[in-house]
Amino acid sequence: MSKINWKVRAKSPLFWVGLLGVIASPVLAYYGLSYADMTTWESIGNVLQQFFTNPFLIGTVAMAALSFIGVLTDPTTKGIKDSEQAQGYTEPKG
Repeated sequence: MSKINWKVRAKSPLFWVGLLGVIASPVLAYYGLSYADMTTWESIGNVLQQFFTNPFLIGTVAMAALSFIGVLTDPTTKGIKDSEQAQGYTEPKG
């Protein structure tokens, strides 16, 4: 298993904003929608229902999420892992 400090990343609001964008953007683009079209819970529910019944779109989002993980990797280390210093963090570094 990769040695990425997921606990600290999960505490960062920027991580969640980035992940949400990575997931939502291809879904909305596929259906020809924009974030401005998501004005009611019903519209969000409809898009989610359509998403979960579309294997192509699920695969597209999975590939986008894998790309997101690639962006998260520490470029100062070899492979997909955080540095020893980053693995020791308990909170995002300020």
